[in-house]
Amino acid sequence: MPRTIVGVPVFNGVSLIRRCLENLTAHQLEDVEIILSDNASTDGTSEICAEFADRDRRFRHVRHATTSSANDNFRSVRDAADCEFFAFRAYDDLSSPGYFSKLSDLLKTNSDMRLAVGNVRQDFGPEIGMREVPWISDPATETGQAAQRIIHRMFACYPAWFYGLWRKAALTEAFERVLSQYDDLWASDHLILLHAILADGVAGTSDPEIEFLQGVLPGPSHYGSSRRPPWSVMKDRNTRFLACARDLLTETDMAAPDKRAIDKVLQKYTYKRCYPWRRVAKAKLRTILGIEKQAT
Repeated sequence: MPRTIVGVPVFNGVSLIRRCLENLTAHQLEDVEIILSDNASTDGTSEICAEFADRDRRFRHVRHATTSSANDNFRSVRDAADCEFFAFRAYDDLSSPGYFSKLSDLLKTNSDMRLAVGNVRQDFGPEIGMREVPWISDPATETGQAAQRIIHRMFACYPAWFYGLWRKAALTEAFERVLSQYDDLWASDHLILLHAILADGVAGTSDPEIEFLQGVLPGPSHYGSSRRPPWSVMKDRNTRFLACARDLLTETDMAAPDKRAIDKVLQKYTYKRCYPWRRVAKAKLRTILGIEKQAT
């Protein structure tokens, strides 16, 4: 059984999947497997995945007969992995050569940590360029004030942390707990991260050699997720997101004063991580004026 598995859920990613897999090939990991969960692609992605699986024993190509939802494809590749450490990898993302080995060292030396993350660099394409999002240590590391540290990480957290290195058991627990209540592609990654953050279980490093390069490139989503749904959808998602966040907090074993402190910021957290209140207000105004878009 490999100690580390990287799961690549992909659907019609022919434009960038080869670059992604070449990047993974360059990682010098002694005990790793890379599972390619091909969601019945039709654009040539399947052939590229099969090529890598044929030439490199570390790659395993699993091609599904029919296309499922994005969340189900993520579940599928996670369930196919039998390992101690696990990381998701999107077909348009890259990482530095020492990314997985150094994050695994963080988890090995911090047995109570659930997730290890490093620096993030976003690629918006040639017209916009790059954006650096470094790991920022929290102000309460030395004081041991759990609530302060957790609140800091809630708001300093970045979506790309989801693609850090997880303890497989912790990821499975978080994934199933969150999606049992909020099975929505939009913002579910933030709730999965929140599950780990509330457990005070995220380790990070600003080591410049640990970098995740996230592709934020223009183009339609493969799964049809709208970035500007109607007000009714925004309101519903924010309501369900907040309810799930509060339930996750309730289920922790932290002290009551810490729970109260964190609960006070959960609505603000929802507006930051799901839909911002300004966007919700504008959508509501469009509804009142009768110009609401019919996106979902």
